[in-house]
Amino acid sequence: MSNEKLSNRDRLLAVREIFEHYSDEEHTLTLEELSIELSKRGLIEKLSRKSLKEDIAALIKSGFDIRAEETKNGLAIPYHLVSRPFEQHHLRLLVDAIASAKFISESETEILVQNIHTLTSKRLAETLTPVIHTVKKPKGVIPFSIDTIQKAITGKDIISFQYQGKFNERTRKFELRKDGDYYLVAPAHLIVDNGNYYLIGRDERVNEIRTYRVDRIVNCNVFEPIETPVVVDSSYLSSMFNMYGGEQEQLTLKFHEHVMPTVVDRFGTDIRCRRLEGQWFEVKVSALFSQGFMMWLIQFAEQAEIVEPAACREAFKNKVLELAKVYQTPVASR
Repeated sequence: MSNEKLSNRDRLLAVREIFEHYSDEEHTLTLEELSIELSKRGLIEKLSRKSLKEDIAALIKSGFDIRAEETKNGLAIPYHLVSRPFEQHHLRLLVDAIASAKFISESETEILVQNIHTLTSKRLAETLTPVIHTVKKPKGVIPFSIDTIQKAITGKDIISFQYQGKFNERTRKFELRKDGDYYLVAPAHLIVDNGNYYLIGRDERVNEIRTYRVDRIVNCNVFEPIETPVVVDSSYLSSMFNMYGGEQEQLTLKFHEHVMPTVVDRFGTDIRCRRLEGQWFEVKVSALFSQGFMMWLIQFAEQAEIVEPAACREAFKNKVLELAKVYQTPVASR
């Protein structure tokens, strides 16, 4: 308890904070309980019920949604905060989204979740523990890279950065590609896919659109203004698989009906498809044929097939045969 006397202004702010943290639809506060909580924050000598009611009325007038419950038999009137900027299920979505994002480090996750807790009552905040657990880095510099990249996109600037490549099992760190030489990229988009942040931009040295994992970007800085605007066709973004680039192809695919919900999730409800005999569907899509696409398709095993074009069908067959060879070779004894 503070020994300092609360001014009228401080008292009003304290009343607001008490309602925010200690009241909700299932937990109300009487004027007496409100007075007790105020006394923990400073001296409130000769504080009348009238003064507290005036404080509540002032908060309501300012848009603070406090409601007085109806009572009978002369019982004390309970008050509680009715609405907040976020509904409880909105906060739950935010907490789980943060917890599932691999690009948010453990330390940043903890800070963000604690900040979200302040947006509801303390009682309800206890229910907002993450239910999703993702492998994360203890710490990370990705928020600073994201901030620099976003400012560069807005300001139409080229960025320079070093990029991590192979993992060194001895140092337990990623080695820098190109012997640490800096990349020069005109950034176009920041997107999230499969729990990771990706930068899509133009490599200024080869004048090609490339994709970069933001958590592999280090020492990111604004370099110079862009002379030629970066244009990334919308079809490039929608047709990428696992963030791999590749050649745009018109593919005819065959899927078992058991996996069609997943296929529709990926391509959308406007997908071009027709039912074949039995439990099979023919699907026509435009996609970047790449390692990422083949990795996505192979998860369906015998329930998916590339029909056309023949070159893509052959490439996928060779990929499957390469995988099969791995398991046809006996494991060397150690």
